[in-house]
Amino acid sequence: MSAFASTCPARVQPGPRGGFTLIEVIVALMILVIGIMGLAGASGQIIRQITFADLESERAVAFQTVIDRLQSLPYDNVVDGTATIGVFDVAWQVANDGGGSKIVRITTVGPGVAVNSTANDPERSETFRFRILRR
Repeated sequence: MSAFASTCPARVQPGPRGGFTLIEVIVALMILVIGIMGLAGASGQIIRQITFADLESERAVAFQTVIDRLQSLPYDNVVDGTATIGVFDVAWQVANDGGGSKIVRITTVGPGVAVNSTANDPERSETFRFRILRR
């Protein structure tokens, strides 16, 4: 052997390299983009549901306010009326049921979320009935 061969390192053959190919990176990015787009679509629906829940909570407060007012009145003073509670116009009609009770029909009109739309419905109406007993 020559002196030159003994001082040069042996040539290393390239083996399989670790890491990702360009195709793998593109596929991973596509999967990530699809996931982010799905999340963006879901967040729109989540915001709509939160808005709907807030409006329904406010509507329930309007109903409960009227019920509390009417129940605090003497039985004979419970009559038809209207009020504005928050963003809702509230009207109630009282009908004698006979036998010492009255049926009260409360209707609220105000903002809501339309069933098949993402837009707010400015004139959504909802009705609730309850009975007041003579004490």
